[in-house]
Order: sequence, then C-alpha cells, then structure tokens
Amino acid sequence: MFMLFVELYRRLAMETLKENIITVENIKAEIEKAEFDIPIEDEDYGDRYDRLHGEWAVKGLKKYRDELKEPFADKEHFKDWVIERWGNVDTFIAVINEELRLRSIESIREASECGALMKIYIPSEHGPRDVAEEMVKRNLEEALEDHDQRIINIFDVELVPLLQWNEELLEMKAFLTNDFYMKGTFTDELKQIYINVFTLLDRNLSEKVEYSNAHSFEYYTDLEDEWEFLYLDDLNPVEELLAILPGSPYECDVMYYAKYINYEMDRNRIEKLKAEYVKLYNQQII
Repeated sequence: MFMLFVELYRRLAMETLKENIITVENIKAEIEKAEFDIPIEDEDYGDRYDRLHGEWAVKGLKKYRDELKEPFADKEHFKDWVIERWGNVDTFIAVINEELRLRSIESIREASECGALMKIYIPSEHGPRDVAEEMVKRNLEEALEDHDQRIINIFDVELVPLLQWNEELLEMKAFLTNDFYMKGTFTDELKQIYINVFTLLDRNLSEKVEYSNAHSFEYYTDLEDEWEFLYLDDLNPVEELLAILPGSPYECDVMYYAKYINYEMDRNRIEKLKAEYVKLYNQQII
C-alpha cells in the first residue's frame, strides 16, 4: 500500500513539474530534514528498508526522474528544455549539485548499513587443544574470506541500482558543461572505497590504502581476547600447562568470538566510509 502511494506521488509530481520547479532551496530543506532524521524505535528492519527506499524515491529532484529522461534523450534540444524550466543552465547545474549532496546522505546510509550487516560467526570445535585450535583457525579464515566476498555481493545488489540516479545526474551535468563523463565511473569509485573500508583481509585488496582497516590473517589469530578454551573438567595448574602441549590427551571446546571484528572495528569503518564518501561527492560538486 505504501509503495502504491509512492508511485501515485511520483506520477503527480511529473504532472506538475512546470508549476513546481525544484530549486536549490527546496533540496537544501530536504538535506536539513534528512540529516536530523530520527530512526523509529523498534521498527522492523524490513519495514524500515521499505519505508526509507520509498521516502528517498520522492525526495528532491528524483521525483522528476522519469520526466527528465525523455528530454535528456533528445540531446539537441535538452539545453533549451532546461532553460525553459529553470531560466538558465547554471541554475539547473546548481540544482544537480545540491541533489548530489542530498544523495550522498542516502548513499552513506545505505553503504554503512550494508557493510555493518556483514557480521562473521566462527563455529567452535572440540578435541585436543592443538587440533581443535587449528580447526577453529581454518573456520576463521573461511569466515573472513566469505565476508570479503559478501560485502561485494551486497554492494552490487543494493548500492549499484541506488547509484544509477547519481550516474544520470552526472551525465546530465557533464553534457550541460560540455564535459565528458564515463558512465559508471562514480559508482566504481564508491565501490572501491566501500571495499577498501570493509574488507577484513589485506590480501583481498588490490592495494592497501591509508583508511583501510584490513589486516593479515595472523593479525586476527593473534587477538587473544577473542579466544576461549573450555575444558569439561576443571584442571589444576599443571594440567592446564600440559593441555597446551601438542598431542595432549586433554580435550576442550575452542571458541573464537570475533567481537572486536564485528563491533569495535565496524564503528571505525563506518566513520571512515563517511569521510571518504563525502570527499568523493565533493569532488563532483564544483
């Protein structure tokens, strides 16, 4: 029902473009509102996902997206069409720039949430300590590799379609300023930042960048606070030392919690993603 309302709203917006031209001031108001948006308490994730996607589909200039496509396809007369509605090309370019600022908020939110969703969970193992520990290390390595692939997959599914509107804006802006823009370049740059920020294993990066938090596999195995070794029976101090030795007959449950990876590092990554995304968007708004 909500999505039907959004579609009707978009159609109404298209019919009234001539009478209700979007201005820089209109989009600035949308930006201010978006920056102070307060999450709804206890809102289901699926409901929040649908609500936000529906709301952002009709914010700013995007509500006129379909109406802009047809005149832009007619390149010969597009500038005339823009001048007829906005008075001059520079005014419309200013609107595009402000729309890109608005969309940076949406892109940062979506990318941050997608990256933060990719938690890792390590299966525990039981057996002699040295054997079980090696098995958990194998599980950890598989989880880290899987994580680094999943973050790419979710970007392609969730972010790439969302960023198509950014691409269309940049194409229009380049045309109006007699500049050249290779379609998809901006999305590729945002994707690379996202990969650099959320990748866990440095070997999965094409190159290490300053803002990356990726590390070697050994770095993660050396995080002592993540490990726990639980024995069925209490062991005395001598037995505890013997249990560590290779080939020890004492069996235990070996666990790796990944708390630091999932929580502490996620917060740092999101802040770095925001900083790099803002920097890249600002390069387009000139």
